[in-house]
Order: sequence, then C-alpha cells, then structure tokens
Amino acid sequence: MRTARVSRRQSGARQGRALTGPAVAVLASAVATLSACGGGGEAPPPTTAPPPPVASVTVSPAGPSVVVGQSQQLTATLRDQSGNALAGRSVVWESGGELVATVSTTGMVTGVAAGSATVTATSEGKTGNATVSVIPAPVISTVTFASVAAGGAHTCALSASGAAYCWGRGESGQLGVPVPTRTCPTDGGPFPCSPVPVPVQGGLAFTQLAGGGAHTCGLTSDGTAYCWGSGESGQLGAGPSASREAPVAVATGLRFASIDAGAQHTCALTSEGTAYCWGRNDRGQLGDGTTTARSGPVAVTGGHTFRSIAAGGFSIGHTCALTTGGDPYCWGDNERGQLGNGQSDVTAHPEPARVIGAFTFAALTAGLGRHTCGLTGTGAAYCWGDNGFGALGNGSPAASPVPVGVRGGLVLTQLIAGGFIGHTCGLTAAGTAHCWGDNEVGQVGDGSTVDRLEPSAVAGGLSFSSLDAGFRHSCGRATNGAVYCWGSGGAGQLGINSTNPALSPTKVVGQP
Repeated sequence: MRTARVSRRQSGARQGRALTGPAVAVLASAVATLSACGGGGEAPPPTTAPPPPVASVTVSPAGPSVVVGQSQQLTATLRDQSGNALAGRSVVWESGGELVATVSTTGMVTGVAAGSATVTATSEGKTGNATVSVIPAPVISTVTFASVAAGGAHTCALSASGAAYCWGRGESGQLGVPVPTRTCPTDGGPFPCSPVPVPVQGGLAFTQLAGGGAHTCGLTSDGTAYCWGSGESGQLGAGPSASREAPVAVATGLRFASIDAGAQHTCALTSEGTAYCWGRNDRGQLGDGTTTARSGPVAVTGGHTFRSIAAGGFSIGHTCALTTGGDPYCWGDNERGQLGNGQSDVTAHPEPARVIGAFTFAALTAGLGRHTCGLTGTGAAYCWGDNGFGALGNGSPAASPVPVGVRGGLVLTQLIAGGFIGHTCGLTAAGTAHCWGDNEVGQVGDGSTVDRLEPSAVAGGLSFSSLDAGFRHSCGRATNGAVYCWGSGGAGQLGINSTNPALSPTKVVGQP
C-alpha cells in the first residue's frame, strides 16, 4: 500500500512537469484574462468589529432558599459596558461550600446540608454570585382536614378542631405565617412559598375559610371575620392596611354567617341575609352603588335578602348572590359577560342586577375568574361569562352573557368555578368529580393537558365530599378524610412538597 501511494504522487509530479507548449499558452491566456478583470488577487475580507467583552455578571435569584435534597435553577445575566445583554458566552459555575450546596455546569443548585454557601458564575474574568441558604426539610405533622379552600396560588384547609393550615405562594402573608424563606419558581417568580401545609399563626379556631387572589379570610364560631395576606386594596377589612402575616379582625361589630374572597375584595352575609363587601371597587364589585374602594364593610344596595354570596374575579372582580327565593343577582366587572345580564362591557355595574332568564338556583359560584355558574335544585348546571377554553362546559369556546347549560346531563351537588383563564369542577351525589375548561397544567385532573369543552371525569377513582378551585389548580377533600390537589404546582399550592404540576389528584403531604 505504501508503494502504491508513492507511485500516485510520483505520477502526479510527472504530469505537472509535462505542461508545456499549447497547454502553457492556454494557462497564460487565462491568467491574463483574470488580471484584466481585476482577478489578479482575492479581495480582502470585510472587517468586523470584535464582540464586546463581558463587563458584568449578575446571578438571579441573588438570595435563594433551597430545601435539603431539592434543587433550584440559577441564571447568569451577562452585560457589556453599555448594559446590553450578551448571549452565547461561556459561564463557569462554582460553589464556595459544596458541603452545603452544589451547583451544576448549567447553574442548577442543590441543597446538601443546612447552612449558607456562595455560588459564583464567571465569564471572561467577570464574576457574579448568589448567597444560597439551605434549610432543613420541613417536619410534616399528620393532620386530617375537614374542608379545603383554594386561593389564587395558595390553598388553605381546616382541621376537625378548626385549626387553619395553608400552603403555596406566600409573599403577601396569605399563608398566615411570616414570609417563607423557601422560594418556588412560579409564573412571574420566583416567590416565597411553602409547598407543605403550615399552621396559621394566632391559634384561632375557624368554622369556614375562603381563599382570595392573594389573601385569605375565615369566620370563627361567633361570626367574627378575620383576614390575612395582601391588603393594599382594603380587602382585609381592617382599615387602611398593608399586608398582614397573621389573621386580623375585620373592622366591624357585625357578625357573619358566611364569607367569600375574590381577587382583591371580600364579601360576607349576616345571618339575616344582609350582604356586606370591602376592598377594591373600580368596577362596582362591592355593590354599594359607587366605585370607591372600601377598607371596611359596606352594605350592598338594593335591600335584598340573600342566602349565599360568591366573590370572584381574576384581577378586577365581580360578585354574585342568591336571594332566599333562589334568584341570582350579580354586580361588578362584566368584561366577558360574567354578570349574566345579556351584554359584555367594561363599564362599572355597582348595583345588583338580576341574571337574565327565569332561572332559580340552589347554589352559585363566581370563582377567581371571569365566569359564573349556578346549580338548580335538580342538580342541573348552568354557566355564563368567559369561555375561551371551555369553562362554561357547553361544548363551545364562545363566551356567553346569559346562562347556558353544561353538557353531559350530570346531576351535581356542588359546583366550583376556577380562575385565571377559567375552569370549572362539579361533584355528583356519589362523590365523583368532573372538571372542564382550561387544562394547560392539569387543573381538570383527567390525566391530560387537553382543554375540555365539556365535563371530563377526574382521574383516580376517588370519592370526594367537597371541591374548590384556584387560579390554575383544584383541590378536593376525599370521603376517606384526605385532601388531594391537582394542576399547577409552581407556587407549592398543591401541598405535595414539590413545585411540579400534577395531572391527576395527588395527596397533600401529612394526610392520612
């Protein structure tokens, strides 16, 4: 083989030397032509400015908390001298305390032992760092819950003795505890959170809880209302107030029989059926005939005697209530027809108006969204308002400003409207749960992420005694005494000691 390769090289050399006579003339002519056309040499390559060097490195979050054995993603942002973000540069990650926290080549930090460690990101000689606090895994006590209430991105529950526990997003105090040191990668976050139930401070015993957008309220046995969490719109009812991390009494001498919390407002009924609301009111969701926010309870106008009330709304808010005769009235925001008055508009509706149609309902739910649903005495479900992903359950994605029947012929005993884009859940007398609507993160609970335009059975074969729904998650108390949640978990709102979503019911930690 070696001899053959040498022979080919020698043959080529001899052929090269054989270019004489006419061949040389042709080659000379070609060179002359190229020279005449300016092809005597290659044009110099275009000059480009060198890429700007890295001037600064910023690591975010700068002070994350990580539970032992769990991980959180860190991000390094590189900028040049002018503050412009740079991409495509190499970053080296290092942990200054690997016995406390390790970090991967991509910035994923993992807690090893309780303590503090500095994690550094380096690029082109510039560094940024984050101080990582590693906290022990929570000690989870076993508790049986008697009821569950879902808020925006948090959830609360009551024990049989009336003790309140909450879990999920907690930066505004909505968990009823000091702002947690743990962070969760929720949408728009990360935010402080607790992915496991924590006891609400104060030692109060409640008979009822209601979860709002970022606040929580409860009633004690004597009808006193307490709220905690975000209070910038007056939704805590305790006067002009910032956020509260512990229950604060609503500023009134009134005693209430029921309470419900909307996005940024709260409403309650006295035992005589008089409705009071407080908080944000830019669309008239307090029903007092004005659009003025209130930091304490104001009576709903109209002189109606109500037997139930439901406060809803994803960001602005609307309210609906049932009279003692079952007539539905609504007020507040109506951008998607959620008041059921036959129209959709962005004007304020500050006084109760009856929902169109000859319907009378046994139950009503407004939920943390822009749709409303009612349940007749025979168990037939009707919904109205926003319907982009099927929250009305009538087989169509079109919004409806008047009640439309939920398909499937189910006979339901409970109906719950969820929020954000919108989903709805219902419960049969046998305890079978069905949900429909937006299902992007599994809040329908049927094991999929397929949006449902009509009811779909919740997976798992569980029997439930009650349900509730938040922005993008759902929860239920099973007849076996355990609470299960499903849907979005990015804020820890599922209570399963994880920030992953769950496409079907998953037991809250510490449950029997």
